[in-house]
Amino acid sequence: MPRVLNFYMDDSGTRSPNRKPLTYSRNAREFFALGGILINEEDEAAARKIYAEFCSRWSIKYPLQSVEIRHRRDRFSWLNRDRLERERFMSDLSRVLLSLNALGLACVIDRPGYDARYRQQYGRQQWHLCRTAFSIAVERAANYARSADRKLRVMPECSNKADDEKLLRYYNDLRNSGPPFAAASSAHYFPPHCR
Repeated sequence: MPRVLNFYMDDSGTRSPNRKPLTYSRNAREFFALGGILINEEDEAAARKIYAEFCSRWSIKYPLQSVEIRHRRDRFSWLNRDRLERERFMSDLSRVLLSLNALGLACVIDRPGYDARYRQQYGRQQWHLCRTAFSIAVERAANYARSADRKLRVMPECSNKADDEKLLRYYNDLRNSGPPFAAASSAHYFPPHCR
């Protein structure tokens, strides 16, 4: 039976290209990211136990949503009440994350840069950013799995029906045809054994 590496994926930011060109601003967070956690299947039980113990320590009965934690809002607005408690929580969360036998992997796309590079060539026919990010992130995860002599299982977080269907189509296209990028212009990004 093959050893399995699970890739749990989630996204952040806006998937669609821009209707109007974006200008770069140091203060704006204009990105799209798609990535997640790579974890060996046999390590999941221990990771889930560590997670459950952390949630129990903090009386958390809801998901740990990164955006809510970072911005101290919604279910994590309680982090605004006491600076020392917030520091203890963040320190404990960091310790927990660093203790997991897992690897973080993501593809982050700078939206103004993407727009500047592809608008003139493709106009309104630019890809949704998730197509690019998904292909890159899954290809990187597959290379890592291959180097560890493992099979890769890709598990994106469910979203809405239309986005879920797009990711399934991207996945099937990647499996059947390989990366969707122009071979000549993307060859130098491929690992040495694929050139």
